[in-house]
Amino acid sequence: MGQGRMAWLDVTKGWACLWIVYFHSFTCWIKPPSPIEEGFFTKVARPESWDGPLAVLEGLGRVVGIGLSQLSFHAVGLFLIASGLILTQAAYRNAAAGETSWGSWAFRRLMRLYPMYWLAHLVYFILPFQAKMEPLDWRVGVSLSGFRFLWIDWNFFYLNAAWWFFCLIIQLFALFPLLFWALRRWGWAGFFLGAVAVGFVARYVMLYVHPVSGQFVLGGCGLSRMPEFALGMVLGALHVRNAAKFENWLLRGPGFWTGFFLYPLALAVYRLPKGYVAADLLNSAACFLVVAGAAGFWSRLPGLGKWLAVAGTFSYGTYLIHQPFAIHFASFLQGQPAWQAVPQLFLIAVGLAVVGTMLEKYLGRWLTQSVAPKPTRP
Repeated sequence: MGQGRMAWLDVTKGWACLWIVYFHSFTCWIKPPSPIEEGFFTKVARPESWDGPLAVLEGLGRVVGIGLSQLSFHAVGLFLIASGLILTQAAYRNAAAGETSWGSWAFRRLMRLYPMYWLAHLVYFILPFQAKMEPLDWRVGVSLSGFRFLWIDWNFFYLNAAWWFFCLIIQLFALFPLLFWALRRWGWAGFFLGAVAVGFVARYVMLYVHPVSGQFVLGGCGLSRMPEFALGMVLGALHVRNAAKFENWLLRGPGFWTGFFLYPLALAVYRLPKGYVAADLLNSAACFLVVAGAAGFWSRLPGLGKWLAVAGTFSYGTYLIHQPFAIHFASFLQGQPAWQAVPQLFLIAVGLAVVGTMLEKYLGRWLTQSVAPKPTRP
């Protein structure tokens, strides 16, 4: 397998990051029903008002537009899958080259994660035009540590709610050496079944046996999201085994249509008794297959594909800084009709992606005294 970056994966992450930024602006502009709620179609489409073909098309357009906007929280699961895939590929390369020092691996991971996370704090502290709804107090220290699961109801969403994902990802990275050992020892099928079993049991206990704060299920306890991460590790192992076959399946139609038909079934799981135990895994998998499958097309477009690849390469920086800015700017759009607000929401997402990309890119240059990793051209 070549060691260059995979343009399709960068494009996938680029779309997902823009989708998340757009979502946080969108939900500040209006508060519509969620597609996982009972009666979503009736509330949004309003079929009782259909008095002609144009009204029908307008109602269905609202369903599609609001549905796609509101489902962007599934992109978080997409990033978990992508993280597992990337780490597993790199680990196999290192193992093949005889580089098996997990200590140096952990140091490189921490140097990849913490500097941008701390820079995002600095950006929050000093720049204007952000929604700052909480005081600076003792929780700043907890936030800087990344251990936002401590006193979770006070800290998990403190200052910038998007930072909860950092708390989750450092837990999964800490588990990765053990998970990679299990993957190589048991094979991808046995490993995946075991990881899903552990994750589902953890979720079931936290939801129904010994109920705890929902923030632990969301990501405060890394075991609850281990199934998505493990799925990414399995995909990474399969890619290493036969990259051409894997990418042909994922990027040339079959993967996209698998995710497309899985999505309605995955959404229906939310309404099953105790279905939330499996809902995150199923919806994250469907989201990844659809977005990555579409990325096979977008990555071949010279202009847009290249820009999305850049946005995906530096999506970490965009994710960490975006939410307070998105909320601030979108608050000025409240009350505006969709034809005015939606284009501005897109511009907010693109603008924040540019800022996040520049911050991460130049931080990388400063830390390494060399050019940060360049995205490949599609």
